[in-house]
Amino acid sequence: MTEHGLTEVFYDGACPFCRASRRWAERHDSNRRLVFCDLNDPAAVRPAPTRGEGLANVMWVRLPGGDLASGFAGWLAVLRAFPRWRPLARVLASPLVRWAGPPVYRFVARHRHALPIR
Repeated sequence: MTEHGLTEVFYDGACPFCRASRRWAERHDSNRRLVFCDLNDPAAVRPAPTRGEGLANVMWVRLPGGDLASGFAGWLAVLRAFPRWRPLARVLASPLVRWAGPPVYRFVARHRHALPIR
């Protein structure tokens, strides 16, 4: 269970695309429900949801109830934290669209360091 009902987002702080994604999420987090933990920070790794090499390959999210989500499912959890973005989360989670989410996420995650985003 997370502290004070917050959603913890574990991300690769060495990745420019990941940092840009964090900034986007922070701009939309008007209720301050998200806590970001850089996986390159030793203090952040201690409470991380998993260990090992796979930890840095995808974004991980620990929900207030303690459930974990990673990758595309993690981004859906982040979108659901923002009232204005919940409709998009519902569309992306729908059966007609959801099948494309995980492979697109994996592709972006694999190439995230090469993306021209700062």
